[in-house]
Amino acid sequence: MRSVIFASLLALPGQAALQLCSRASRASLPVSMSAATTSRRQLGQDCALAAFGVLSACSAAPASAAEEFNKMSGVLEPYIDVQKGYKLFKPVAWNQFDTDPGVYDIKFQDLIEPAETVQVSSSPVSTATSVSALGDLETVGGKFAASRGGKLVSSTQRDADGSLVYQFEVQGDAFHEYILLSINRGKLFRLTTTTTNKRWPKRAEMYKNVALSFVPKGF
Repeated sequence: MRSVIFASLLALPGQAALQLCSRASRASLPVSMSAATTSRRQLGQDCALAAFGVLSACSAAPASAAEEFNKMSGVLEPYIDVQKGYKLFKPVAWNQFDTDPGVYDIKFQDLIEPAETVQVSSSPVSTATSVSALGDLETVGGKFAASRGGKLVSSTQRDADGSLVYQFEVQGDAFHEYILLSINRGKLFRLTTTTTNKRWPKRAEMYKNVALSFVPKGF
């Protein structure tokens, strides 16, 4: 079962080799949806965001005693997907792309630097209830780094409101990213934050806090 889940996970398209650059033109395209759909989704998010204000202190559980979530003076703002069942803080004013089936559930992209993205994807799992089913932290991290043609810089794990989260920092020849994995409510969640090696020093702190804010648990 572990090998099936892991093979499926590695098959999910990622942003490792800056494939986002080929999609940069999409940043200027509006997301099309009916007014009714927008209204329903907005209503659900408004209710969820109200709850998020109360729960954010426990939602953004620290990875360790030395790492605690920080909104960075308004650089980040809350985002909740009630139907998918996760929440996080996203960069303010970035472009938002809703659902590219098989690629991502949500993607946020910098207005000026299209290679800088935060995205969440999910896939169903039938029996596993924890990301530990994929293997131990270092083994999973090493496989991910190898599959993306990069090196594993660091690997950590934390409890996110009752769900085990694996976090990896991976660096390739042209890219640098954080990858988070977690299983909850029959879904395998994957959060990826990507930029170029050149831009990593400018984005590392913000991406770290995005990662710390991620909680794979719905309402």
